[in-house]
Amino acid sequence: MALKQCHYPWDIDGKASHISKTRESELDPSKCCIYRVPEPIRRVNKGAYTPQLISIGPLHHENKKLANMEKEKRRYMNSFLERITPKKQGEIFNFIKDNENDIRKCYAETSKLKGPKYIMMILYDAIFIIELFLRNKRHEGTGDSLLSIATVRYNLGSDLQLLENQLPYFVLDKIFKLASVYTCMPTLMELSFEFYRYNASLALNIPTSQLQVKHFTDWKRNTLLENYPISGQVNKRLTNLPSATKLHESGVKFKKIDQRGDKLIRFKKQLYELQLPYFKIVDGTECVIRNVMALEQCCYPKDTRFCNYIKLMDFLIDTEKDVDLLAERGIISCYARDYSSTANMFNKLCRCIGLSETSYYETCEELKKHCNSNWNKAIATLRRVYFSNPWRGTGTVAAVILLLLTIIQTICSIFQVV
Repeated sequence: MALKQCHYPWDIDGKASHISKTRESELDPSKCCIYRVPEPIRRVNKGAYTPQLISIGPLHHENKKLANMEKEKRRYMNSFLERITPKKQGEIFNFIKDNENDIRKCYAETSKLKGPKYIMMILYDAIFIIELFLRNKRHEGTGDSLLSIATVRYNLGSDLQLLENQLPYFVLDKIFKLASVYTCMPTLMELSFEFYRYNASLALNIPTSQLQVKHFTDWKRNTLLENYPISGQVNKRLTNLPSATKLHESGVKFKKIDQRGDKLIRFKKQLYELQLPYFKIVDGTECVIRNVMALEQCCYPKDTRFCNYIKLMDFLIDTEKDVDLLAERGIISCYARDYSSTANMFNKLCRCIGLSETSYYETCEELKKHCNSNWNKAIATLRRVYFSNPWRGTGTVAAVILLLLTIIQTICSIFQVV
């Protein structure tokens, strides 16, 4: 059945009935949360910010390279609306129409689309996402090319987390609630969690009730920053830090944080031990990192906690030797890259990125002070050369004892002669 043949409160071409004229919206910092990635950041890796399969929202709307997915949106729209009553269809449409201006204010870039076309675009994109998540929950993916083909499913999920490819979350949530018939239905957050749970780089955590999700990129940031510290005793900007191998040469040991959910980076001076959270690198990790960092640059310039963490890792990782050291300690796992390309990735992530003050400042200063101590370097060299394993340590101790006995024997012989 073609969508035109259905008696919905609107038609497929966006010529909706009773639509108010387009309202001009000014940039509202309190509501704006979806941005086009700044060009200096984009130039470093354009592909990381550009949708490969589907356009969501106005920023990539009418991109000819993504036109094939418009047919899928229509198909999903038909399936979704055929299951709900005309009354609910009208409520969904009126919700978008009545909130058009608030939706526009969520975007930093003013859309050229006029009222009817803008409303229809939001409607199609929102219903597509909801229907996709519902089909995934109902295990209908075997007959759907978007869910049954692993590569397509992954690219689709990745596109839905790009900063430039977002819808305001309140729009998705409200449409889902308006369309829901049964009280036992899962929430949209539960459906989203289910859709992303099988991919390590895209997985989301259910946020606490205090956190308000702006969109999927913002939700991913909340997931990555779960249990990260907001502030510390001393908050200043990171300036420099020796690499992991240099710290290791000064006697610093590296340990993966074992406690579940604990991501607080610590340097225990008594143990000369730097504790770091586990970092898993898989396909798509760089894309996720870059989009969350871009979001922080635009939306959270005074709270760039994730950017600060990546900068700390950038300081620690200078060459593949640093990656090798951290991987040996179980802190990094590279499933999609070799050590050289992993180091290269970290070295480029923070280009053109501004940083806010960070709670890591004091930890970094302690590490630099430790690394600059000649005494610490000498002790570390002694341990590394002569006590790197039990056999070598035993041999070293035996040699020292033998040397001492030889010296004592020599001194006794001299006394006897005298």
